[in-house]
Amino acid sequence: MTVPRTKSARHRRIVELLERGPVRTQDELRALLEADGLTVTQATLSRDLDELGAVKVPGPDGEPVYAVPGE
Repeated sequence: MTVPRTKSARHRRIVELLERGPVRTQDELRALLEADGLTVTQATLSRDLDELGAVKVPGPDGEPVYAVPGE
């Protein structure tokens, strides 16, 4: 899958990835984005997660995972 390189498209893809399955670290999320052809720096990804309101919540196994509040 190739995601357009706009900020809004990147934000949409981050939300999709977080909803699809547990993502425990920013490095894990960066790897998922890179698999889509999106290369982002850690600083950009951190900003994106902050702008999206992403927080860490207990995952299915009790380990913290990123989640984005529902609309």
